[in-house]
Amino acid sequence: MIQQRLKPLEIQRIKSDYPQVDFIKNNIQYIEINRGCKRLCPFCYADPNYKTFSIPEIKSNKVQIWGESILYDPKIKEKIIELGKKRVNNKVIYYDLGQGVDYRLLNKEIAELLSENRFGLINNKGNWCKGIKFAWDWGLEQQTDIRKTIELFEKLGYQRRNIIIFVLVNWKIDFGTCMDKLIKLEEWKVRIDDCTYDCTKKLFVPLYWKEKDYRIFRKLCRKHNQIINFNNYDPEIKN
Repeated sequence: MIQQRLKPLEIQRIKSDYPQVDFIKNNIQYIEINRGCKRLCPFCYADPNYKTFSIPEIKSNKVQIWGESILYDPKIKEKIIELGKKRVNNKVIYYDLGQGVDYRLLNKEIAELLSENRFGLINNKGNWCKGIKFAWDWGLEQQTDIRKTIELFEKLGYQRRNIIIFVLVNWKIDFGTCMDKLIKLEEWKVRIDDCTYDCTKKLFVPLYWKEKDYRIFRKLCRKHNQIINFNNYDPEIKN
């Protein structure tokens, strides 16, 4: 497994000791019901001191839930059901998992609960759709599990165009491997969200990738998502 071949990086993880997130911006409520992650992946800065929170008062009909590893919560099934039952102004609430789900902790029961209780995606315009995010951080040996996870959500009514896969760039998973991932995501007709390791998208600092490879990959990811969003049509091609 690639996890065993790679040497861990020296990441300075800092305990996230601040009040539970709970605020409203542009009619969307942002909350935490967990913080941190137990996995300690060598590329991730998530707080290793995993903690859970009670569900705060829900005040908006659209809620984004923050948290790197929500499925480690031993009471996650009960919390999903509780959230699904809540109402604001006698109307149902639509949820978004900002960091997605860890498919390695997912099972059919939890996926069904997410579907039944309106867990999806909220875009930057505040619109909700039935979608989901999860990460493909490691190598091509994960592709079978990634495909099975896509198929599981598709059977529950999630359209492939609304399934988004995080792919880590500028780390030890090389450019060629990430290109192979992009080819598989094109074959599966799902979108990609490329996550840049240890720098912002505006200020790229080459670590394990060359800058030209990074720029090429981001350009191809943008085009890939455009074509999926426009039902296999490239909107930038002029008639």
